[in-house]
Amino acid sequence: MVHTRSALQPLLLSALMALSACGTQSANGAALESRARSLGIAPAMVYVTDVPDYSVALQSVGVIGDHGFGVSYSGPEGGTIELRVDERVFSGPVGCAEDAGAAGTGQATCEQEGNHWYRATSTSHSYVLEDAGSVIRLSADPGTVSRDVLRQAAEHVHRASAEEATRVLPSEDRDGQGQPERGDLPANGDGAPRDPAGLFAGTSG
Repeated sequence: MVHTRSALQPLLLSALMALSACGTQSANGAALESRARSLGIAPAMVYVTDVPDYSVALQSVGVIGDHGFGVSYSGPEGGTIELRVDERVFSGPVGCAEDAGAAGTGQATCEQEGNHWYRATSTSHSYVLEDAGSVIRLSADPGTVSRDVLRQAAEHVHRASAEEATRVLPSEDRDGQGQPERGDLPANGDGAPRDPAGLFAGTSG
């Protein structure tokens, strides 16, 4: 019996630790869901990606359309990758028809790469894909972000974990207003907000 008790003690301790961790994860998930909703973002639409030497521009985090999600990643040499997640607006397969008008102006080329679609014009290029009923688009200026780098961003995009969402979403009490600091306002004067790539022009509105 002594040996049985000594063997059971580590198992019980492990079980208690697992339950405690589960409770913490549940609490963190609830807090992050509240944080996303406070910004008008559907929690299921918070996606992130991973590209070496690129980091999240926190001021760029915002809602797309009614409840989509948008964020920009800044590169070491000034390049920017814009990640947008929004609901579907077409019933057919995701592809060039759904991405029309979303990647700049001028004559466009479009081709499929596995589960991704690549679209390019002289001023912008993008990868678009579908996941869990949402359309995910990664766009950039081809002069500052190469196709290889943009493809890597598309290949690594995924729904944010609780830890990743914590790093991306601003806290609810940021600036005391529960909203992120605007990153699209001009530095001087009373000009209109900057929106060079249509980051805040969602498709669900």
